[in-house]
Amino acid sequence: MKLIFFIILIHSTICAQEHIDELIQHVLHGVSDSAVLSLPIIEKEYPNNPSVLFLKGLLATDGENAMEIFSKLYNTHPTSDYGDDAVMKVAEYYYAAGLYVKASDWLKKMPIYYSRSKHIERAVKLFLNSLIVSGHKDTAIFYSRVFERQFPYLNVDGKIDELLEEFEKSDREHKEVLNKLSEKSVLLNEKTIINDMRQIKEVSMEVLKGNYSLQSGAFSIRRNAESQKIDLTIAGFNARITELYKDKRVLYAVRVGYYKNKDDAIKIGSQIKIKLNYDTIVITND
Repeated sequence: MKLIFFIILIHSTICAQEHIDELIQHVLHGVSDSAVLSLPIIEKEYPNNPSVLFLKGLLATDGENAMEIFSKLYNTHPTSDYGDDAVMKVAEYYYAAGLYVKASDWLKKMPIYYSRSKHIERAVKLFLNSLIVSGHKDTAIFYSRVFERQFPYLNVDGKIDELLEEFEKSDREHKEVLNKLSEKSVLLNEKTIINDMRQIKEVSMEVLKGNYSLQSGAFSIRRNAESQKIDLTIAGFNARITELYKDKRVLYAVRVGYYKNKDDAIKIGSQIKIKLNYDTIVITND
């Protein structure tokens, strides 16, 4: 009798896990209605299940809240089926925010603890790029040699060369922009000053429409930002590129809209996730 009960219990648990995994796949493919309805029941039934925690993180509409959930999943269930997914979610959040040092700290966990993950190629590339952009080029080159031995099938040498080339090109473009701005400042006249003041006024009026915006990425190379902006615009979102200055470097942040409150921004962020699978964070307009 006890054996029969045990077999039934095991079968029930397996079926429940399969159902949770199915809901996760639905959400990852942009279909979340059934998961939203099922989550409260599943979470009550299996409060400590790492898959439930991952599903909860996927459904979180606030980026910071989602990051906390994924961080908790990694810290409490690092060896679960979704441990590597959780690490990538946290890393991509920091990467999108332009916080490259924090992103690299999380991305470093992938080759150490999840070397067989399906995300490993992307993780290695983002890790190396995070180091380069944050000013740790020599460290990036060192790790590229380590990864070349660890992952010979990834062509890490090719990736690091490509990243360094893009970085150096971005650096040259940045210097050219600064030189042009310097030359322009010498040639300023009354007409250009009036035009600049008009543009500032227009931007200020736009910002007054809402205190919040969404940020979907922060890139060291402008063309990458332009590419993401085009994707967002084609999908019907009001995207723009904002230049950010960090550690004496320029980052090109892709931002969407102006919203009066966080809830409005979060709703649009959910639509972006469904349509383009871009993770976004809510930022406060200066």
